[in-house]
Amino acid sequence: MPPANPAPNTSPPRAPHQPAPGALLTLLTTRLLTTTLLTTTFFALTSLPAHASVLDIAWDNDLITGEDKGYTNGVRVSWLSTSAERNDDCRYCVTARLRDGLTWLPGIGRQSRDHAISTSVRQLMVTPENIEAEEPLLDDIPYVGLLMLEATLYGWDKRRLTGYGINIGIVGPDSGARRSQEWVHKVTGSTDPNGWDNQLGPDVVGGIHALHAHRFYLRGGANDLQNEFVWSSGVQLDNFITSAEAGIFWRMGKHLPGNFVPEYAGMSTTIGLPGLLDATGTGWSIFAGLLGEGIAYNYIEKRGGDYSFTQRHFVGHLSLGAAVHTEGFQAALTLRATTAQEQTNKDPMTFGTISLTWRI
Repeated sequence: MPPANPAPNTSPPRAPHQPAPGALLTLLTTRLLTTTLLTTTFFALTSLPAHASVLDIAWDNDLITGEDKGYTNGVRVSWLSTSAERNDDCRYCVTARLRDGLTWLPGIGRQSRDHAISTSVRQLMVTPENIEAEEPLLDDIPYVGLLMLEATLYGWDKRRLTGYGINIGIVGPDSGARRSQEWVHKVTGSTDPNGWDNQLGPDVVGGIHALHAHRFYLRGGANDLQNEFVWSSGVQLDNFITSAEAGIFWRMGKHLPGNFVPEYAGMSTTIGLPGLLDATGTGWSIFAGLLGEGIAYNYIEKRGGDYSFTQRHFVGHLSLGAAVHTEGFQAALTLRATTAQEQTNKDPMTFGTISLTWRI
């Protein structure tokens, strides 16, 4: 018996695909990030001597320490302008205008200080321990990708540094974290991550931050073995993470650079850049840092839904590293370990950072 003829399709024609409001907002934010970065870079480069600015690339990866869970990978590309006080040929004077307009902020506008602007793009990714599973692992951390643009105004002298900044970014597929991890794992021959279809987002995130550092001990001449200690503090207020931190750093070496904090990780701010390539000769350094961080809000915990992740409110960080530098270049390797991020998981988080910095 021949099959019956199918019933005619009486449903109305399907409307052209319209992006969901969240996806549209994410798309607009992505374009804003790109436009803002290009605009900021243009004005900065046309207002400052190109040979005196600094370019830095920092790459974090937990494969460096032999693990692949939690904070998995991070890349930060940063640019620091020359000091406004050392620029006699300024055309647009972006840094000087910001300095003069923000003198009401503590640490900004003093005549004895240098002032410069940093801009950076950061991409971070977080994955569970078992990246082979395709289904959500609700008893572990979810997949998270972040792409963020950050700008900071710094003021500093030989003993103190202060910075204030803003940041805006996107969480979700448009962060590009999935493609980045798949590429890194292909290059390194690592296991393919299969759970990115379950990543959090899309969401727009952003906020403000403030930083301060004080060099309270320095011994040794420029041609001798030098030792220094610096304490630092910072506050970050945004809807990805809201936290406050304080720490102490030690560094020893020859021809130590003039920056305050040897903190070059891609997940960090650009606090390590001001004064970094001010050394008068070729040298080396070893360094260590101990940092305490209080976390009041974490996007992963609040937006994780059925995931069991619960953020610890206090996390400790230990970093060890070494660097070599000339007057125009530095290469640094840093290893970092933290106490457990999650209340139900006592495993520490570890990763390594390779940082390369040039004067351009």
